[in-house]
Amino acid sequence: MRITVSVDDKDIKEVMRLTGEDSKSAAVSAAVGQYLRHKKIEHIQQMVREGKVNYTTTNDEIEAMWND
Repeated sequence: MRITVSVDDKDIKEVMRLTGEDSKSAAVSAAVGQYLRHKKIEHIQQMVREGKVNYTTTNDEIEAMWND
């Protein structure tokens, strides 16, 4: 999907450096992907803290949780 956003030059250069991407578009895409992954990890951690995780869960079942 194409979008137009305004990002401070200093911030986009930092995002490019941290993601290792050479283009602004690729850096933003990588950053969004990393953000989503981080939020999913936080969600699973919360489920563990709340005792909602069944430790007999298989790897396939855990991976399926990522899509929820």
